[in-house]
Amino acid sequence: MGIRKGIFIGAAMLSIMACTACGNSGGNVSETNSAETSTGVESGIIEQPQVMYDGHIYYYNATGRDEKLPEGYEIAGTIKRVDSKDYPAENFAAAGVDLEAGQEIYISTTEKNVIYLKYDSGYARFERRPEEATEKAQDETKSAEKENEIEGNSEMTAYMDASMEEDYGEDGEFDFDSIFGIDQLDLNYEAHVAGFDGESFLYSVHIDGGVTDEKVDEIQQVMADYSSQNGDEENYMGYIDIYNGEDQIMIYLDLGGVSEENSNMAVTGILNALNSVSGIKSVIINEGM
Repeated sequence: MGIRKGIFIGAAMLSIMACTACGNSGGNVSETNSAETSTGVESGIIEQPQVMYDGHIYYYNATGRDEKLPEGYEIAGTIKRVDSKDYPAENFAAAGVDLEAGQEIYISTTEKNVIYLKYDSGYARFERRPEEATEKAQDETKSAEKENEIEGNSEMTAYMDASMEEDYGEDGEFDFDSIFGIDQLDLNYEAHVAGFDGESFLYSVHIDGGVTDEKVDEIQQVMADYSSQNGDEENYMGYIDIYNGEDQIMIYLDLGGVSEENSNMAVTGILNALNSVSGIKSVIINEGM
């Protein structure tokens, strides 16, 4: 009887221990399902306050909510909605803690990287990510440079048009040789401007005896030397390219980016440079126009 009693008691103790282990396991699962972050916010909830305005997200970096509103800021609108689990994807949408719909947003016409939100205690500073602000600034710089280039080219073309209005030939046609000063050059060959096509000029270089590889190489070297002498921004004389035509050597000149003061000089500069090349019979600019 003593042995049976001992076996019974041992089995009962094992059963109790197993049940206790089951209970502890269930408790651990329950705690995992209701996990919280170190800040006490439920896992999966966006904590950092952020709001989208003008296509950019501005973030609160714990700089305080009792600041004074800087000069130059004015109200742009209010937060339309606050989402706790999805990042803002439209203007006036927000996410994060301590934000609410109807909260006022203040912007500046000069400071594009910082906005302010109004709280009962004052104002809080929200900023764009530094890398995003830098990228935006670079894009704006490139756009401004492109606009300046386009504006400069337009002014140069307008200058050319104004010059042409003053110079007509005897037959009522434009006297392009006079407009560009070709008739004032002391050249070893005949030169003539057959037409005008904005900022693009195509030089047809006719050679006595026809085009040879040696003559092409010589003209390429002359143009390379000429371009190297006018490479800085102040003396820029345009983009130059050289290639073989059917019966002549072609030189392409693009005056994009050339200043108004240098435009005529750029056109005649190529002719003056070619004056050092022997065997040139004639150079016709924009031949066939």
